[in-house]
Amino acid sequence: VFISSYISPQDTVLRVNVSRALPAIGTPLSVNDQEANEAKFLIKNAQVSISDEAGNSSDLSYSEENKTYLADANTLAIVSNQNYFLKVTVDGKEFNATCTIPSKVAEINERINFRTDSFGEQEVDINLAFQDIIGEKNFYVLGGLVTTTIQFENQEPETFSFGLFFESDEFLQDNLLDGDTLNGNSLNYIASGTEVSETTITLQVANVEEILFQNLRTASTNADADGNPFVEYAIAPDNFPEEGAVGVFAGYSLTEKVVDVTL
Repeated sequence: VFISSYISPQDTVLRVNVSRALPAIGTPLSVNDQEANEAKFLIKNAQVSISDEAGNSSDLSYSEENKTYLADANTLAIVSNQNYFLKVTVDGKEFNATCTIPSKVAEINERINFRTDSFGEQEVDINLAFQDIIGEKNFYVLGGLVTTTIQFENQEPETFSFGLFFESDEFLQDNLLDGDTLNGNSLNYIASGTEVSETTITLQVANVEEILFQNLRTASTNADADGNPFVEYAIAPDNFPEEGAVGVFAGYSLTEKVVDVTL
């Protein structure tokens, strides 16, 4: 059984993914019936609950539309520096994991520079900075979203959204200086021949548990290495102690800042 769930005080929905992990070699799959292939992995009858230290709990129900287990976040308060417990029962077997919600980064500062590159295209260099939380060992993941409305000549305006990529700055730790200012850079390009009427940038810093940090970095590393026969894939972490299940149950706290920019 494969289980994954990340929870935070900023969640609007509690989500737990429960499915089957099957052998990559020897599992028959259909070329023409993708629904039948998917059905081999789905587990729809699990009992799933998340509880806190005080004994409050929330039961999650399977969603056919989302193919995962969901509950409204209002059913269980998720609070920083508190422990939470996940229990998943599948075919009479119980699997458990514990997580702790990290503290939230207080503030995000940004510097946004526009310049023209050597080919005449316009670049946007975004620098995101924040202060490390003092007195704790922290693990951070940087991200963001750009939403922009553009208009090509003689066409109707269109709104597009795309993620910000911080490359090697995406995963940061405070193992060198406690309480120092950390930052990351994201370089983006603006399409030529367009008129931009409105752009917003949502900057994100997630303070995550170490196991979530390792899990996300492993997934990123393996995605970059996909198809390379000379790379040995990294093994994802696991915090379910019982035999018969693997996965990650982890906590994080998310800080966001929305910036309106004029091009």
